[in-house]
Amino acid sequence: GYDTAALDDHWRVYGSDAGAVRALPGSDSLLHADLPYAEAEVRWAVRYEQARTAEDVLARRLRALLLDARAAVAMAPRVVEIMVEELKRDADWQAEQVAAFTALAEGYLAN
Repeated sequence: GYDTAALDDHWRVYGSDAGAVRALPGSDSLLHADLPYAEAEVRWAVRYEQARTAEDVLARRLRALLLDARAAVAMAPRVVEIMVEELKRDADWQAEQVAAFTALAEGYLAN
């Protein structure tokens, strides 16, 4: 598993933007113990990389779906909650995003 200390090295993937990502709310809050991703990375993806769906964040920006589909499904509700805050979306959109991502992820889960 990961803890927030493990994120110190992880931030390098953001290059010169690492400090800006770490300055966002949630930089010390892991989304899942089995993957090295923090809540701040969702905010960064939405604000500066134009991520607009749970699939975009979890599959393309963080690659969580490919690394650990079960963890990605577990992360989806919190990821979408953060996206709702950032994008000012409603509860219907929130439920649709979690459901759509969960359905997508089923294809990545071993039976």
